[in-house]
Amino acid sequence: MLHTQKLFICNITSWSRRTRHIINVYCSTLTNGNLPKQQKENIDVRETKELIEIKTELSKMKKKNKKKVMKYIEKSISRDKEILDIINYIQKVNPDISDIIQLLGDKNISFKKANTTILHLIDKDTAAKYVSLIKNDLSKNMCYVAELNPGFGVLTRELLKAGVPLIHLYEGNLRLHKILEIICTKYPGKLKLISFKSNLFGITRAFYDDKATKKYQDSFKAIESKNWEDETYMQIIGACDDANLFTFIIQNLIFRNGFMFYGRPVFYIAILPSVWNKYNILTSLNKYTYTKVMFKLMFNNELLGTLSRKAFIPWPKKKQYKRNPTVLSAKQNYEQLYVIKLEPKVDIYAQLSPKDWIIFSYFVRHHMQKRCNRVIPALEKWIPGCGIKLIAKDYTIYTQFGDLTPTQILELFKEFKSWPDYKGSHFIESMKDSVGAHNEFEFLNE
Repeated sequence: MLHTQKLFICNITSWSRRTRHIINVYCSTLTNGNLPKQQKENIDVRETKELIEIKTELSKMKKKNKKKVMKYIEKSISRDKEILDIINYIQKVNPDISDIIQLLGDKNISFKKANTTILHLIDKDTAAKYVSLIKNDLSKNMCYVAELNPGFGVLTRELLKAGVPLIHLYEGNLRLHKILEIICTKYPGKLKLISFKSNLFGITRAFYDDKATKKYQDSFKAIESKNWEDETYMQIIGACDDANLFTFIIQNLIFRNGFMFYGRPVFYIAILPSVWNKYNILTSLNKYTYTKVMFKLMFNNELLGTLSRKAFIPWPKKKQYKRNPTVLSAKQNYEQLYVIKLEPKVDIYAQLSPKDWIIFSYFVRHHMQKRCNRVIPALEKWIPGCGIKLIAKDYTIYTQFGDLTPTQILELFKEFKSWPDYKGSHFIESMKDSVGAHNEFEFLNE
């Protein structure tokens, strides 16, 4: 193994001598075999020139700091076999990307999973598969297509080939902007690089932080807002392996900020299998949580297909687990990403007003802290004597919140809210104290 590592390091340091070979490999591995011959030749020429220009610009950056160009990569390889495996994979599926990473020579291009939710697609074949899974549905409405974390532009090119007229690129890694700027010049009028210094999938505190929320509003302020019942105002494409992604999107919808500020978006995103399973497969009472109730009531979702997790960098870290279910889940997360369509329901405000969805979210979160909480004793704490009304609705003294479906919990809240004593109950005061942390007092007082 040590001998293999030494050979590989020698190979890496020789990358800069094989520019012509990389360009040839790059052209030969393009996934456009079904295109007409003339169109294919035009794309080959354009993408070849594009790669030459990217490499030329990055070479200029490299000359400014020659001694540090390969230091990070070589040091990482020497101490970690997994880094070796990752770079070998990149060389195999997309050698021009490996050369660009070498020219960047910066720690901002991470190979292994750290404290980040940013994933960059590196495999052209996987990018083509990704687009094939979403293009039929996406083509129905492409009023504002937003690609989050486009990275090296691998998925971007496939989206253009599929006929997306204009793609808005949101890349938080400024070191990759030079690459994307060059690609933009090669497709005039088809790409727009948005200046944004954060990962839109990664601002997990945006639903209670005014500054973070404003970043979203400013990023999307050029978009034409639409009524909730209209077609989606934005089509979001990207990949994220944050286990809390759905919680973040749910909070966006409850408080109508972030992605939900200007209307109803649709997401075509690659996510962890464990995230999908958590919200779509009920395995035990402990898995039946507040977020699952809100998700089922507020969103439509569809599994479109799977992609190889290796096609995205950084790769996740391998961990050791003792329980068999956890081992299986971790193995699946390490091998795959699920491509899903996620869309807020059109009719949610026919069920409750925007204000009442906030109140309902507190109602669910408070009472689902323990799924074994009994319905009648819990509501009697807010409105003494209400148990008789609930018994008349077929609830018993033993009925638990965990026994109710999301729809039944919603109907219970509507019944609770309809009682004359509701407005003067302690529930309102408790809810405002809790929701006030999200700076929604003015909204609640409307």
